[in-house]
Amino acid sequence: MDSSSSAPSLPRLKLKRPDSQKIDLITVPEHSCVSNFGQTTDYSAVHVGFKDISYTVKVGLFRKKPRRLLDNVSGDFSGGELTAIMGPSGSGKTCLMNILAGYTNAGVTGQRFINDEVRNENAFRKQSCYIMQDDNLQPLLTVQESMTIAANLKMSYMYSQKEKHNRIKEILECMSLWEHRKSRTSHLSGGQKKRLSIALELLKNPQVMFFDEPTSGLDSLTSKQCVMLLKQLASTGQTIICTIHQPSAILFEMFDHLYVLASGKCLYQGSVKGLLPYLEETGLTCPPYHNPADYLLEVASGEHGDYIDILTNKSENGLCSDWRKKQRNTIQLESLEHISKAMRAGRITPTTAPPIIFPKIDKHKHKEHSNPCCYGSYPTSFCNQFCVLLKRTFLILTRDRTLAYARLGEDASNVLNNFNFMFFSVMFLMLTAFNCVSTTFPLELPILTKELFNKWYSLKSYYLAISIADIPMQIVATLIYALVTYYLTMQPVDAYRIILFLFMCILISLVAQSWGLLIGACMDIKNGVIFGPFCFLPFTIFSGFFVQLNDSHPYMRWLFHISFLKYGFEGLVLSVFGYNRGKLPCNADYCHFVNPEKFLDQMDMEHANYSMAVIFLISLIALIRFIAYYVLSVQIQNNRSKRK
Repeated sequence: MDSSSSAPSLPRLKLKRPDSQKIDLITVPEHSCVSNFGQTTDYSAVHVGFKDISYTVKVGLFRKKPRRLLDNVSGDFSGGELTAIMGPSGSGKTCLMNILAGYTNAGVTGQRFINDEVRNENAFRKQSCYIMQDDNLQPLLTVQESMTIAANLKMSYMYSQKEKHNRIKEILECMSLWEHRKSRTSHLSGGQKKRLSIALELLKNPQVMFFDEPTSGLDSLTSKQCVMLLKQLASTGQTIICTIHQPSAILFEMFDHLYVLASGKCLYQGSVKGLLPYLEETGLTCPPYHNPADYLLEVASGEHGDYIDILTNKSENGLCSDWRKKQRNTIQLESLEHISKAMRAGRITPTTAPPIIFPKIDKHKHKEHSNPCCYGSYPTSFCNQFCVLLKRTFLILTRDRTLAYARLGEDASNVLNNFNFMFFSVMFLMLTAFNCVSTTFPLELPILTKELFNKWYSLKSYYLAISIADIPMQIVATLIYALVTYYLTMQPVDAYRIILFLFMCILISLVAQSWGLLIGACMDIKNGVIFGPFCFLPFTIFSGFFVQLNDSHPYMRWLFHISFLKYGFEGLVLSVFGYNRGKLPCNADYCHFVNPEKFLDQMDMEHANYSMAVIFLISLIALIRFIAYYVLSVQIQNNRSKRK
């Protein structure tokens, strides 16, 4: 509906605002966008609409009761506009953002549209991206490495490496990150991390971009720079939608479109300029020199009375478009000029939106065979995803000092006898391999969740890459420990015994590593450190070191046969004392175990079989890793459903 014909005339405020908050508007013709402070360019807009969206979750431990977080809200966000979703904490901002981005689908009712047509989720996901509040970046990669990996995953095979490099350079220069391209992401400032998060997603030229609290954790100047960048991206024709909690007056006036939520209902949808007159019609007058954004949150929180139902009815829960300006893109000249001066003075890093060319979202494009270059849901093939992720994982592993130092310890090298040495070697290999993975893998889950949702790669290619990339590192660390301790404890220097000993050590460490992957996928670091070792307690008791098989209760003997520590322990003992080893030299007055066969019989290992131990451990590795993959996929879905 045209606001020029149906909207009420806007009353003139009696008291002027101070110059710092005074805003003059320049109008732009409809279906045009503003670029570079006044130059207009045409574009094919993508409008994101929704109608009667409700979202219900179940809360409670035993008797779960349904709780409605969104209540039949509707709205329309136009292409080329910078839209802000505002509301007090718990109003449903992030819920609505997750639903519109396709991040949350369970418990959602209603319709979502693209250009007034019911959207196809697969086609929409290919041309949209979601940048979350936390900048989940790989801390051990440099800026250029992060961009290169993203380009190889997000840009199709039709682009050459030179074209990808030029695109990376173009984006980083526009984002003022080119001079920091060799810096690790962990060394970047908050604003630089935010710009890098945006740059990573711009590689695929998304038509619709969602931002959850883009100014969270940033100072006022950096927040202005961030919003300015979003404004410029919108001016290129993209649809930019973001949630924002409590912006300053200058930031608030920079948004083109405002969508206000409270208690899961829409209180207002329209231009920023029309907000105060809209509120005045219901008897709510913003005090002079008061930030309109702060006053809006006070109204939505009920500090000035219960106006939620009144404003919900007035806005028709988002259906009313009377307060949308005919000029879809209005730039607050004074606010932008204020930020431009700060950039020229060097107080804010100058940034510009890189040139963006993107195809239209086609609702019929979801047919996979019609777009062979996308390899289904992803821009590149499974083999390419696997190779890129394998290279990235190797790069991270070589730089992660925590993993390297933890795997190369020597705590178990000073045991007093061979039997104790072999048992404590098993325990050492198990705990180091387990702790290395269980304390680092949970840190990858937020990054993995973000990249999977934005269609960087598939979960299968990621899981296969980390599984294979981590094995050589674990093998090398295990071999270093096993060879050193084998030599220091003066074990027999026989080639086949050394090989058997080393191979069994490798299998033990890989089983423990698999357990760590499973625990890391199930729990966070704190719970994994506490509850993870409990998983090994039954295996440790029934490993054959503390209690022998023949000495245990008959009803408990089955636990020996499922204990992987028992098989690993037997394998090490057999590699040293088995296979018809001759009598041992005795330098004391009496040696009870001169004959190794007698020792094996005493330890209930006379029937132990090295081949059976190998088969059991390899099968257990495959089984645990398969279960870990399934648990990881469920955990990622749970993480998405918990994000509200």
